Amino acid sequence: MSVVTFERADLESLTGKKLKDSDYTDKIPMMGVTTESLTTESASFEIFPNRPDMLSVEGFARALKAFMNGADGKKYGVTKARLEIKVDKSVSSVRPYVACAIVRNIKLTDSVLKSLMQFQEKIHETFGRKRERVAVGIHDASKIRFPLRYAAYGPDEISFVPLDMKGTLSLAQILQRHPKGLDHGWVLDGKKGLPVITDSKNDVLSFPPIINGELTRVTDRSKSLFIDVTGTSKHYINKTLNIICSSLMDRGADVEAVKIVYPGKTEITPDTAAQKIGVSMDYLNGLLDTDLKEGELKPVLSRMGIAFSNGVASIPFYRTDVMHQIDVVEDAAISIGYGKFEPRIPKIPTMAVRDELQERCSVIREIMAGLGMEETVSFVLTNNERQFKMMNAPVEGCASIMNPKTQDYTACRKYVVPSLMAVLSDNKHNEYPQRIFEIGDCVSLSKTETGASNIRKIAVALCHKDADINEIKSVLETFMRLYGMNYALKNSSHPSMIKGRCGDILVNGGKIGFIGEVDPAVLGNWYLENPVAVFEMVVG
Repeated sequence: MSVVTFERADLESLTGKKLKDSDYTDKIPMMGVTTESLTTESASFEIFPNRPDMLSVEGFARALKAFMNGADGKKYGVTKARLEIKVDKSVSSVRPYVACAIVRNIKLTDSVLKSLMQFQEKIHETFGRKRERVAVGIHDASKIRFPLRYAAYGPDEISFVPLDMKGTLSLAQILQRHPKGLDHGWVLDGKKGLPVITDSKNDVLSFPPIINGELTRVTDRSKSLFIDVTGTSKHYINKTLNIICSSLMDRGADVEAVKIVYPGKTEITPDTAAQKIGVSMDYLNGLLDTDLKEGELKPVLSRMGIAFSNGVASIPFYRTDVMHQIDVVEDAAISIGYGKFEPRIPKIPTMAVRDELQERCSVIREIMAGLGMEETVSFVLTNNERQFKMMNAPVEGCASIMNPKTQDYTACRKYVVPSLMAVLSDNKHNEYPQRIFEIGDCVSLSKTETGASNIRKIAVALCHKDADINEIKSVLETFMRLYGMNYALKNSSHPSMIKGRCGDILVNGGKIGFIGEVDPAVLGNWYLENPVAVFEMVVG
């Protein structure tokens, strides 16, 4: 999630309404954002990763205006493409995609420049995965001579004056000396060529995703802009360009499309056509437990900026988060207000009983509480850094997320122990001994229809100066006796545990978990100074 800060005067000018403090603290959070801070001059909000269109003050104001009054039905259109950028095949294995637009008749006030810079920074951090997936370049269009060329060059093959420097540097020197090269050069590690955008005079506009050229620096005197968005995903670069263009059009600017000439095909960006998604009223009412009629849904979705007619929702081109009718249902729920839903007894002829697995977990919690353990609750989502690398374990059998929104959550956890290690690491300042446990789901690859299965596990961690294998074995023995399960231990090795002080937990001859003392090298990865002893096993 990202925190953005907007000037209240600018936000309210774009919204067309003077907002009270209560609007910021009570009404705006109902849109699905959090008001982080509020002063007489500014307001800060936490924006969820699924709404990058709200990272700009223009997009935020547009969403707020619709939420308060319903969508205004504004049409976004672009001028026919006259200019082009040619994409050389040399970038296909480096950074293959680019989307561009020309913005004309823009008045670059201090507020507009601040909004552009903040949006660029936040989109790079979140949607762009620190510039790896998406990077945005903004230029003074008056300094550019079309057509443009996007191609890959050798590290010493081309030189230019990068932003905030006076001398000419080669691409290799920029990566070694320029602050942006030092911060973001990792994105291009191992690439055979380095991507560069040049104009018809061979002047360098941009070295994406690192830095623009000083030649096209944007100032408050610039009247027209050229925007390039490069990346590894055509979907994400196009959506990013759409968000920028819609924001500037809300400022009164005109947008001209650009031809993207790939080898063998030509595309036009940006594309302002609305996405059409069919919405079943039975599906919506069934999920929300409502009795909405089709005519009643139209004003509900209008408050989320979505037009609805004849069972079809028209999704604005700047929305990146609506891909299925379930997303439309979620917007309808936000518009109605979660606090307005009343619980009703389900209309089904069955008797409710507690889930067997939940019953077992309740028994386990009681046993653990009786043994003096404190329960923790962690996310199932994690990343390979925490789950494997910090545990000195190889990455194997992990269910990864195809298009993660942040680098913190890129995979589903396979083990619970790393989650407990994170809790211990975050609580180093608290007193010892620390005895914690967690019952939670893990995800394992399988041959099921979905390719993965949920597995419920329990993990226990003891952390204090005398924690060792004998103490954790005593906890396991007591737990298994109270739980009524016969088990055996078998010596084994584990990459996260001290050799000779770990083993497999067996039930009926089959392995259901492991036990051991955590290796000092792993403790160092988590910045823990006290020994840690753990066990983890499957419970369902």
